[in-house]
This record gives sequence, structure tokens and C-alpha cells, in this order.
Amino acid sequence: MKNSHRLELNRLGEHSVVRGPQVQFLYSIALVPLFLILAMFWPFGGGKKVDMLAGQSTPAAQGTIDIKTSQNKNTHIDLKVRALAKPSSLTPPANVYVVWIEPPGENPKNEGQLHVDKDLNGELQTEVPYKRFRIFITAEQDPQAQTPTGTQVLSADVAQS
Repeated sequence: MKNSHRLELNRLGEHSVVRGPQVQFLYSIALVPLFLILAMFWPFGGGKKVDMLAGQSTPAAQGTIDIKTSQNKNTHIDLKVRALAKPSSLTPPANVYVVWIEPPGENPKNEGQLHVDKDLNGELQTEVPYKRFRIFITAEQDPQAQTPTGTQVLSADVAQS
């Protein structure tokens, strides 16, 4: 077997080891698991995906939530919806969609307005201090609503470890 190393002089006249292509290839392969592990946990620790259930008024709507623990130990939420009809087309019609977070034993909290684009897609990202909660979307007249009164279009129960 040939030695895949050789000595060469660098620009300063010092000896240095030059590795052959096989050794360089092996080093490259050895780094793959490290990069995969970093990709799974960076920038947030362990995540999971939760599918939302559609309400009766919007059976074609689909929602997914990517849940991750943020660096400050809060729960990072990336909520995405598809095929969610404009709130004005519902019965009764509404002006906006509002995302609500309901921790166990507490009243729901308005987490913000969910905008739906012309392709009926929408996204909302936020962080909450809760590990267990119910998240749901309602069609409301006012984006600053203090309590949910409109039609519920999507919902999910979340338990983050």
C-alpha cells in the first residue's frame, strides 16, 4: 500500500505534511455527522411539528406549527397555514384572523393577527413562556379582540418537553 503522505517545503522553507486525496476524503466524511448534529439543534434545541385541526367552516384549511425551545427557554412557535379562506368569505364574515394561546387553567391570550395572502397562505412567528397550551385561530372583527368570539378555523394542543 502506498503512503498517501509526502513532505513538501512551504513558502517559508519549513517542512509540512501534504495528505493525499484519499485521506482528505476520509476527513470530509468524518465531518458529516458533526454537521448533521449541528443542523438539528442550531439555533434552537429539539423541535417538533404539530398539525392543526380544521374547523367546520374551513374544512380545506391546513395548519402546521413548528415548536422549538428558544435559547432563553421559551417556546418558539412558527405557525403556517395553507388554503385558509379570506375571513370576509366566511359565514358570518369577519375582518381578520387572530391567533390565540390558551395555557391550562387560563383565559386565551391574543397572540396577534394572522395575515392571509392572495394564495390563501399565512405565517405567524412568536415566542411564549408556556410548555403546554392550546393554540387556535378565530375569525374576528377586531385584531385587538380581548376574547375570542368569532368562528374557530384551526386548532391544536401543544405539549413541549
